[in-house]
Amino acid sequence: MTMTTIDMSRLDNDKVALYLASTDRRVTIGVRFALEALGVELPDFVRRGRPGPRRNRINAMMAALDKDSGTTRPYRDEKLGVRAFAPHN
Repeated sequence: MTMTTIDMSRLDNDKVALYLASTDRRVTIGVRFALEALGVELPDFVRRGRPGPRRNRINAMMAALDKDSGTTRPYRDEKLGVRAFAPHN
């Protein structure tokens, strides 16, 4: 196998960071995978966010919709299958 030296100054560049911040997340995932597969230390702008559960945007949006509409049958109940959405035997 041929050894190749990686010039990290090309990655630690503001233009690269700006591009990866504004591009589709799949591109960032691909860059992260390639660097991890090659054993290259990840630059800060490619590192993942804080570990743990992330706020679900759909749940937040639907909660706001339910609050605005004043519905008695909220999305969360439907998702969990409780109250009006509980299975009937």
